[in-house]
Amino acid sequence: MDEGLRRALEYVERLLFGDGSRPGLTRSELERLVGYPVKGDEPLTYTLPGTPELSGVHAVRFYYYPKDPQIQLLVEVEDLEGRRRRRRFRWNGFAWEARQGGEPDSGEEVSGLLRIGEDYFAGYAQEEAKELALAVRKGEAVGVKYLLCPRDGTRLFYAPQVKAQELVCPACGNPTLLYKTLTLREPKDPLEVLIEEQKALRRAIEALTAYLKRKLGP
Repeated sequence: MDEGLRRALEYVERLLFGDGSRPGLTRSELERLVGYPVKGDEPLTYTLPGTPELSGVHAVRFYYYPKDPQIQLLVEVEDLEGRRRRRRFRWNGFAWEARQGGEPDSGEEVSGLLRIGEDYFAGYAQEEAKELALAVRKGEAVGVKYLLCPRDGTRLFYAPQVKAQELVCPACGNPTLLYKTLTLREPKDPLEVLIEEQKALRRAIEALTAYLKRKLGP
C-alpha cells in the first residue's frame, strides 16, 4: 500500500472513529453531510474536501445506505492512478464499526468503468453499479442520467462526480454521445427505437452469416 493511500485510510478512520482530540462522526452528522433525507434514499454520495492528509489520493467518497443495516456506509478511496479501494462500515447504535469482524476489510481495486449486461457504468463502485443495473432492469431508476451512443446504442451511466463530457463510447470509441435521462412509462425516443432495430438486424445478419459459413464452409 502506498503512502498516500495509507494516510487517506488513516484519516478516514480517525474521522469515523474519533481520536484523543475529537469524537467520531455520528450517524446524524453523516446524514447531514450526504443530504439525507432531503435528497431521497440510497445511495447518497459525499466527497471529502481536500486536506493535507488526502493530498496523496485523488478523492475520498462516502456512499451512504440509510436502509441497509449491513452496508450503511461505503468509503471509496481513489488513488492518483485512478484505482479504487473500498471499505464498508455500519452504525451499531453508538459508533461506526467495520461490517466484518472488528477490522475494516482490505478493499478491492476496481476499474473506473464497469460493464454489467450490455450497459457500462463510470465512476461507480461495483456494488453501486450492480444495484443501479438492477434498478434499471426493474424500471426503478427514474431520473438517472446516462449517455447514449448513436452509432451502436451503447448506454453509459455515469456517477455525479464524473465529467460526462470527457467520456467516449466504450464499445466503439465514439466521442459524440447523447445526454439522456431514464423515464418511466414514456414513449421511447425514436432514435433509440431505430438503434435497437439496427442492433437486432445486425445480430440477425451475424447469426445468418455464421450459419452459412458452417454449412458452406470457408
